Amino acid sequence: MVSIYDIAKAVGVSASTVSLVLNGRAGEMRISRETQQLILKVANEMGYIPNVSARKLSTRNISHMPEIALFWSPEQHPLFLNTFINVLQNMTSSGEVREMRFTILPYQNGKLRELEQIITASYFNGIVVPPVFQEDIDFLAEANIQVPAVMLYGDLTKYNLVTVDNYRVGTKIADIFHKNGHKSVGIMQPVYSNTSLTIIQRNNGIMDQCLKYNMEVKVFTSGQDSPSANKVQEGRMAAERMFEEKSVPTALYIQNDILALGALSVFSERGIRIPQDLEIIVYGINDSLEIHSPSITTVQYPTEEISRACIKVMADMLNMPGSPPVKIIIDTPFIFRESCQQ
Repeated sequence: MVSIYDIAKAVGVSASTVSLVLNGRAGEMRISRETQQLILKVANEMGYIPNVSARKLSTRNISHMPEIALFWSPEQHPLFLNTFINVLQNMTSSGEVREMRFTILPYQNGKLRELEQIITASYFNGIVVPPVFQEDIDFLAEANIQVPAVMLYGDLTKYNLVTVDNYRVGTKIADIFHKNGHKSVGIMQPVYSNTSLTIIQRNNGIMDQCLKYNMEVKVFTSGQDSPSANKVQEGRMAAERMFEEKSVPTALYIQNDILALGALSVFSERGIRIPQDLEIIVYGINDSLEIHSPSITTVQYPTEEISRACIKVMADMLNMPGSPPVKIIIDTPFIFRESCQQ
């Protein structure tokens, strides 16, 4: 890796002069414009990469903005991340909460333990993590985290929690289908081997309530051994399996809005009338479902409310160190459209 000493040698100046130029302090030290331009030119040609960590250390006394790690799995819905960033910007710019700098750290579901050193070493002033696999919950249960932590799923009492009641969502879906007179209910979801605890909880809610109502329930997947990167195609495959098995229900809950797009295309090709032949409820926020003909009833994860509560809890924890953890359960709205009425 190219250092400031390499650049200094190439230009014929001292390392301190190179450091001043690269750190934007050349003007105050009266370094000539020609020298500045030459140093920047040579640094660019040599492929110099600045040491960001060192810069943070050198400016620590100037800025006291807390840094928060947002651990994020690429498998989670991108809409939430976009919403979180927008809400954070609005809350900090309005003065509703103190300024915070968030760093996004990607991880694979079920492999949060691989980042144990970062999580437990207090590199950050706070941690936000949405663990949805049991392996990640188990790791967090035993981890010794020394900074304020907010979980967006789970029920570990030693951490702050901002989440929704997934089991209750499932029971409400079953209540709606029962009220509408259905005896057979389908659940369409990603492959079993890639099932998150949030999906399992919603499934359990549906199944327990359907059992109470004496309603038949069947789960449909694409049948693949591993998750598909193309969720639309996975939804098509799951829908086709319904017809191959001759077990098309009269009511269907789909666990993912992208899966739903693929399934809906198959239902259209097969001449299935919605809602006359098949009532549908989908979990997720997707404009395509709203403008679909007929429009699709959705259960919407409250991304803005979750983001706002999470940011507020983190700000409170930073302002009042040692405060006991809080637990916030946010209502999950149902948006009723043509595919299923309340």
